[in-house]
Amino acid sequence: MSKTWEKFQNLYVTDEIRFGDNGTLYANGTSISVGELAALNNLSTTELSYLDSVTPGTVEANKAVVTDASFATAVGAVASPASGTTAVSISKVGPIVRLVFTLTAARMTCTDGAGSGSHGSLKIFDFVANAVSFLGCRQNYTAFAEGAALTGAAGDAAFEIGVGTTAISAAAEKTLGDGAQENVGQAIAITLSGGTGTGTAVNGAVVTAIDGTTTAVDLHLNWSGSAATIDATSTLDVTGTIEVVCALLGDD
Repeated sequence: MSKTWEKFQNLYVTDEIRFGDNGTLYANGTSISVGELAALNNLSTTELSYLDSVTPGTVEANKAVVTDASFATAVGAVASPASGTTAVSISKVGPIVRLVFTLTAARMTCTDGAGSGSHGSLKIFDFVANAVSFLGCRQNYTAFAEGAALTGAAGDAAFEIGVGTTAISAAAEKTLGDGAQENVGQAIAITLSGGTGTGTAVNGAVVTAIDGTTTAVDLHLNWSGSAATIDATSTLDVTGTIEVVCALLGDD
């Protein structure tokens, strides 16, 4: 015959107490389940101290960093392409932010300007209202897919691609112009062969801090194609990663 409850004034255990899979231990008004105990089993006292009294959203010495509910929206939001995907991973310590974008066949519309060249832009991120100082960028493009009309199926598009705070809006002859169209990630010159190609670039700060307190700062993936290789308005699907590090300097 089993007992469901019995009260002891003192209990001295010399070996072990066993709980069922759904058992719960109660002590001093608090409880912990068997599953929670199992999860804590492999943590050392030092590791447990990293979790004790953690305040979400606050960075403290020798404590784990736990983001609060406002973490993502306190930085900004990723912008989605018409086709394919753009995902972002956001890390933040104090005012320093690291954005890692993963583009998978993210589609950009490329507008042909005949003899003037061609242009295209894809917004990838909207910052919240804030002054922003960009500290560095790494771009690594691993694949491109031309729309059928872009080069008439020649697969030989020649272009520059980079990241800036202003979208390119007019035809240019395979150049982003070293201005706001590539002031975060410097332009990379790429020529596709058989429709394939790659490109990588790393740069530090290339622009002074931008006051985005009135009009929030955006990030754009900008593209400029050559007149000689671009035949018609079409699309370009971009695959790769873009890493941006910046400091958020505050809002009014």
